[in-house]
Amino acid sequence: MRFALPLLLLSLVACSNQQNSPELNQCAQQNFQCEQNCSMSSTEQTMTRQICSGECIERYNACKAQAEELTKMRSARY
Repeated sequence: MRFALPLLLLSLVACSNQQNSPELNQCAQQNFQCEQNCSMSSTEQTMTRQICSGECIERYNACKAQAEELTKMRSARY
């Protein structure tokens, strides 16, 4: 249940974004996998789990920023 919330939030973000780029979808998939790995490697409510989840969020945010920049560059060309 704990890993279902990030998946739900990512799904909502993906659905609200009218131009779903393949790169942004890839970021969401990578984040989901990262969160699942955190779930499997540590128990809930531990500092290790919180750090792991925090790192997943940081990676997702960086990936998302790159994907959005790439989308802007692509749309500027056309």
